[in-house]
Amino acid sequence: MCTISWIHDSNGYQLLCNRDEKLTRKSALEPRLAVRNGTRFLAPVDGDFGGTWIAANEFGVSVCLLNGANLTSSQNRAPAPKRSRGLLVLDLIPEASVAAICDRLRDTDLSAFAAFTLAALEPGRAAAVLEWDGSKKTLVFEKAGRHMLTSSSFDSKEVRRRRQEEYRRVHADEELFAFHRSHAPARSAYSTCMHRADAETVSFSWIHVSEVVATFYYTPAAPCQQVAGVSKKLLRRPVLSTLSSASIP
Repeated sequence: MCTISWIHDSNGYQLLCNRDEKLTRKSALEPRLAVRNGTRFLAPVDGDFGGTWIAANEFGVSVCLLNGANLTSSQNRAPAPKRSRGLLVLDLIPEASVAAICDRLRDTDLSAFAAFTLAALEPGRAAAVLEWDGSKKTLVFEKAGRHMLTSSSFDSKEVRRRRQEEYRRVHADEELFAFHRSHAPARSAYSTCMHRADAETVSFSWIHVSEVVATFYYTPAAPCQQVAGVSKKLLRRPVLSTLSSASIP
């Protein structure tokens, strides 16, 4: 369960993420520098399965995962998952472009994973949003300069409606952080910064990718709380990339 938003600017982009989890889940480890297939990246580590839900690599590419279908609102009727979705993010993060991630997803059998929505971003390109509903893949390119996605296992349709309403209320670019801290219309399961008896927003991530560096700010608590965070930087390695895919069959 997550709420993410992003905005592109002249130098790159910013990606913000609230991670919502049940209180029975283990705490995640703060973002750390890792290397996979020769590519350096920053990512927090899931405490239960060792994967991650958000990562940024040295090419300026970021990947963020949300549980469940967000594009079609279809239901997952596939068998029980055999592999944690967070491990897929680790599989994808070595890629040097959004186009390469799309090609990788086209060739990947996703039947081992429960339903998810995945966003991939890089500077100067439309974000790719891939939905796996348990039986088919759907890919769209979000060309808008700013966008929001959210997921919830509780009253998902109404949660999405209320958070989208709050997002539309945010006009100035610098208010995206305020959106992620928001308890409007009340501190509850429906607010962007989520709080309910058995689950809540457990961490906040803010990735800022510029022409020369990717900065990952992370706090191990809801963004409404006054909890000190950590900031990690990763120098970018330049690469030329183009989007080659318009759809995934």
